[in-house]
Amino acid sequence: MGGPTSELVGRSQEIDRLTGVLTGDLRALVVEGDAGVGKTALLDDFGRRARAEGWSVARYQCVEAERDFPYSALDQILRPLVGYAGELADHQRHAVDVVLGRTVGDAPGVMALGTAVLSLLVLAGADRPRAVIVDDAHWMDAASGQVLMFVARRLSGPPVCVMLGVRTGEPTDLDITGIAHVDVRPLDPASAAELLDARHPGLSPELRAEALRWAVGNPLALTELPASLAARSPAASRVELPLPRRLEQVYAQRLGRLPDDERFALLLLALDGVADALPYRLDGARAAGLVDQHRPDDRPSFRHPLVRSAVVGSARLEQVRAAHLMLAEVRGHDPLRRAHHLAAATDAPDETIARQVQLGAEYAVHRGGAAVAVQLLVRAAALSEQPDRRERRLADAAFAATRAGLLDEAARLVGRLDRLSGDLVAPSTLLTDATLQLYRHGAVGPTHRLVLDLVRRQGHDLDDETLARLVGLLLPLCMYSADPGLWERTEPVIDEYADRLSPVTLLVRDVGGDLLRHADGARDRVAEAFTRSGRTTFEGTILALCAYFVDSLGEHRPLVDRMVEREAEAGSLTDVMTLLHLTLLDETVRGRWDDAARSFARGLELSARLGNEMFGYLYRAFYARVLAQRGDIAGARELGLAVDLWARPRGLGVMVQHVEAAALAGSLAIGAYDAAWTHALGLTSPGSFRPYVHESFRCVLDVVEAGMASGHVDEARRHAEAAAARHVGAVSPRMDMLCTAALAITDATEEAGRLFEAATGHPAAASFPFDLARVSLAHGRWLRRRQDLPGARAALRRAVDLFDGLGSPPWAERASHELSLAGASADHLTLLTAQEMRIVELAASGLTNKQIGAQLFLSPRTVATHLYRAFPKLGITSRAALRDALAGTYVDR
Repeated sequence: MGGPTSELVGRSQEIDRLTGVLTGDLRALVVEGDAGVGKTALLDDFGRRARAEGWSVARYQCVEAERDFPYSALDQILRPLVGYAGELADHQRHAVDVVLGRTVGDAPGVMALGTAVLSLLVLAGADRPRAVIVDDAHWMDAASGQVLMFVARRLSGPPVCVMLGVRTGEPTDLDITGIAHVDVRPLDPASAAELLDARHPGLSPELRAEALRWAVGNPLALTELPASLAARSPAASRVELPLPRRLEQVYAQRLGRLPDDERFALLLLALDGVADALPYRLDGARAAGLVDQHRPDDRPSFRHPLVRSAVVGSARLEQVRAAHLMLAEVRGHDPLRRAHHLAAATDAPDETIARQVQLGAEYAVHRGGAAVAVQLLVRAAALSEQPDRRERRLADAAFAATRAGLLDEAARLVGRLDRLSGDLVAPSTLLTDATLQLYRHGAVGPTHRLVLDLVRRQGHDLDDETLARLVGLLLPLCMYSADPGLWERTEPVIDEYADRLSPVTLLVRDVGGDLLRHADGARDRVAEAFTRSGRTTFEGTILALCAYFVDSLGEHRPLVDRMVEREAEAGSLTDVMTLLHLTLLDETVRGRWDDAARSFARGLELSARLGNEMFGYLYRAFYARVLAQRGDIAGARELGLAVDLWARPRGLGVMVQHVEAAALAGSLAIGAYDAAWTHALGLTSPGSFRPYVHESFRCVLDVVEAGMASGHVDEARRHAEAAAARHVGAVSPRMDMLCTAALAITDATEEAGRLFEAATGHPAAASFPFDLARVSLAHGRWLRRRQDLPGARAALRRAVDLFDGLGSPPWAERASHELSLAGASADHLTLLTAQEMRIVELAASGLTNKQIGAQLFLSPRTVATHLYRAFPKLGITSRAALRDALAGTYVDR
């Protein structure tokens, strides 16, 4: 490559690695090392080389003061690219506009914004190769970091690259795993001596040796220490201090020689980076080597981050407050930054400022910064003049902490509220404490009694927001309990205050409670609620819950997935975990079981990390159904036993229901029909559906099939007829399909054929492949018994294909056996997958499983599994029959 010759000493290997980005060997690279080791110099050198090669280079410097402001770094990266935004898809352009503040809206998800930024860079790269360099990236705000890492991991073909400078050991929210690294280490002795001689020629031998000893190969120290050592400054050679602290004190000494106005300007620059917007000159700071400003219109920047820390560390408290107060005025258009500076500038209660800080917290939530909101609300409470407002803001902070999944912080704030008010009966305090008890310990019954009693006694005296929050806790408590008694005590209270509650709250009461009583029109009410604008994440989560209950969550999954991505790091993690619960349930009923496994793993890790014990057991309860339907009975039983042991004593009936439903599904999968009937009776009584117990009607097909297969025919028929009489099918198209199938299975007349056709041809069938496969299996069995063999083969072949695609061996084997009984010998090879066909042919030639595995790069156990699944499809039961089965088929053809 051509380009400028590097002036860096001792960095040839690092330069070669960075140059690989320009040649296309890499598209993203992290340059990591200790403070002062030369990361910035390497990034600058890379920028010069890139420009010489015709690249457009955009360089950004993250500062610690910007770390709490969502998308502050991304805003800088996006602004030079907005000229290409018109070429983006509408949803991508909207995401960019929201981040840049050009339109109002909720913070976009990582995926939506990441693809938009990636598209912008690709569009820009088509005009000219683009390099994005971000120094001190360890201080990047979490929201920007997620998006930039999303982009960096997906750069491939276009001439676009991302370079990051990161300080080793610095706490950071940035996840740089999977990105190529260059570790920058101190210079070797020869290179250190060369650099020292180049920067400070003519040093005495004694001073030269002292500088080399104290600098220990650190380029910044080699540049900065000699003058201080020559002046016999004690800061340069304090052996008890690490090198960065010594360098910081060297800079602090230089700061002390500057005029007051320049030191104040540097303080403004350190706290918010806006010194260029204020009437201060920095000539002395530039001459002292503290800041860089190559052109008069350039934004000044510190020579090194250690200068910034020296500026803040050496400022007096009253100077810091004055700087924050001025910055609050400068940032008046930005509620979050203004709140941050006002909070730092004020040391005495001031209700006006407390209100401004509270508004900043609300804005932070809107921007996806829930953890920042908690800090601001705590500060707003400290600035409150009146005790009741102080208590309310602390309670809001505690509530926000529970939404953010910061349960330890919420508990600490509850403790403060306890000491402030002297008890735990204040409504706002009790609300957070009750939520903590629920999430950490699953205390449903006691928590419900406390909250319900509070609403009954003080409901008319509560403000609307507190009332809504308390009722918003009562509803999930009732749903988690699945206890009709709790519901029957709660619904009159909700009716009493219905005119003060939102339509969404009333919708949750109807859909999440006795759904069969409110089934007519419920699905339309949910769909209409989703069309309303201005939803918060919490409200969106509640609507997603309602959508699951009426089997319409799949229609809203793009919105749900965006909410999960948006809130996953800095937002409401409690809502994220709830949305992951619903995602797992939706993926289960829609046959997306591999996706369900990923949702289960992600949710379990998140709940464990945040100490939310109840949510962890909910994930286990829901995922047991997936394992059961796949035929992993042992795995499903292990999860079920653990959940039952934890949930049953706590009155968490919804978990017990799901475990019972999983046991029912597993028993049906392996043909243990008597056990299946026992589990069915644990969910419902034949011919009836328990109010407020959703699984009692959602498992209607399982219950009917268990009854028919175990000899309880009359009870099964009564249950199917009761489902029709209670209009269970009105809940959703899926439930209508299942109720129709239940009637078909129990019908002893020719009417069953019409019912089967209606069920398998139902508009909802394609969206629920496991349900369709089971109904197709039952239909094929019914057709075979009536000697309609062509029709039976068609239905059973569909069942086999669906079960195979889902990954449910026991169900696939049962369907394959039925297909063989239907006379599919002439075309049964078409049932085999390509892999199964190859294994069958090798096995028929006499090879062992181990030999087959060696040829196909499979384990012997995997080979055995494929053969086990292929036997029923071929209508055989042993390996010895393979050759005859294949030969017979070839003769028939």
